[in-house]
Amino acid sequence: MLLWIKGAFSPQEIRRKLMDGDSAFQKALTEYLENVQVGEFLTGTMSDVRKKIPVHSQEDRNNYKDPTQVLPIPPPACCVNKEECTSKNDCIDWQLRYKDTVDDLIIRSNIHSCCGCQNSEGVCTARFPRMVVPITTVNQEDGSLQVKKLEPMINNVSPVVTYLMRCNTDVTSLLSGTAIKAIVA
Repeated sequence: MLLWIKGAFSPQEIRRKLMDGDSAFQKALTEYLENVQVGEFLTGTMSDVRKKIPVHSQEDRNNYKDPTQVLPIPPPACCVNKEECTSKNDCIDWQLRYKDTVDDLIIRSNIHSCCGCQNSEGVCTARFPRMVVPITTVNQEDGSLQVKKLEPMINNVSPVVTYLMRCNTDVTSLLSGTAIKAIVA
């Protein structure tokens, strides 16, 4: 699936703004990208998330629903006036369940295992593990972005798309004509 945002800057315009050192633009773009794609789990590290998935006791397994086998639960109706909101706790509870569900989906479908993709030297041909990037950075010289990524064995995902699609949903921001041509061609 390729999403093109109507009226958005072209890759060349984005690169120029990044190279010009427009700090307000850099900050806004960084915040946007970090909000729509993540390279880590939403509620902790991989080991933290694995511990939360109920697979230990039969009782846990009986009450557990595999998120890849059920439809997503929609959020409660949004409150227009936050002060008068009667379902504030419902919204908070849904957001917590949403994050847990996204993490469960990432564990189930987005972790690379290097099974069957190693060359004769034992190197993963899918280029895993990936580089960990503790903070999003902008290279002023060429306008490239390194988006924050804390888990080396998963690609970046969009939590919303993962929640809705219930499957592997790698995402990337296409900031060059070459990258766009590679995807579209």
